[in-house]
Amino acid sequence: MRCVLCEQHATFTQTVFQGTSPTTVNLCPACAEKVQADQLVEKIKSAPDKNAKSTAVTQFLKAIGK
Repeated sequence: MRCVLCEQHATFTQTVFQGTSPTTVNLCPACAEKVQADQLVEKIKSAPDKNAKSTAVTQFLKAIGK
């Protein structure tokens, strides 16, 4: 797997859904840290409702330029 940002070897993989479309994000450790991927995924997982989850997914995808 290659990082979607820098093409290095990716160790972070997360699939998120925006609507019904899945998007798999692969990031190398440096890029995952740079965009704070773990924190963004935690925001998605801890979202209290569908609207908050959708907003968190949008923020995550925006952080990686998708």
